Amino acid sequence: MTLESILIIIAIFAVSALIKGWSGFGTNLLAMPMLVFLGYELKEAVTIVITVNVFMNIAILVENKKFNFDALKEIWVLIIFGVSFTFVGSYFLKSGDPNILKIIIGVVIILTVLNKALKLKFVITNKEKYYIPVGIISGLFNGMAGLGGLPVLILLSNSDMPRDKFRTTLVSYFLVMNIIVVFSSLYSGFYTSFVLTNIGIVLLIGVAFCMFGVYLSRRVSDVIFQRVMLVMLLFMGVNLMYNGITNLM
Repeated sequence: MTLESILIIIAIFAVSALIKGWSGFGTNLLAMPMLVFLGYELKEAVTIVITVNVFMNIAILVENKKFNFDALKEIWVLIIFGVSFTFVGSYFLKSGDPNILKIIIGVVIILTVLNKALKLKFVITNKEKYYIPVGIISGLFNGMAGLGGLPVLILLSNSDMPRDKFRTTLVSYFLVMNIIVVFSSLYSGFYTSFVLTNIGIVLLIGVAFCMFGVYLSRRVSDVIFQRVMLVMLLFMGVNLMYNGITNLM
């Protein structure tokens, strides 16, 4: 790796980690398509981002003291199907057409942006009956790109779950799913020397900027920041879709 490429990936993870610490999401949505844009294989980009994301989630949970095993008991069905289908998603990442996966991931990113921008809200009653289909979708997205949080976020945020319990449950679920992706990636042989080198370069920087983002989120208004971030994510999602579509033609 050249010094220029090292500085570029450091900048990518510094910005995406800052966004994650500030808003609670963003690493997978921003860093992963940026790495693909720079020429990384999709499985390399996904593995690097997910692994770094695990350590950032742990840091946030330790700082906020939010992880709670009891919070996971209520959604055990969701977890079982999410974990199971994570391995299916990893199989697609390993064996599927990367261009089709790029299109799928681009769509997921765009849906995430729209959900945030439009603040879509509807009431879901008896959320338990949706745990199996949502768990399946979450697991597939999780294995393919570490983006399994979106369907669960939509389900729980539109249910009658109290706010504090919602945050604790969601963050705890994210950590479990991220750890499963790491094991799945290890089993699939995604941890090459190149991938490990990249992780080593950005890990400490990512965690540090993530914590700085948490610090800023409590002291600075984030209205403008959120708007800029959504525009960036929309651009990345569209670019990923465009790249996948053009390469298929």
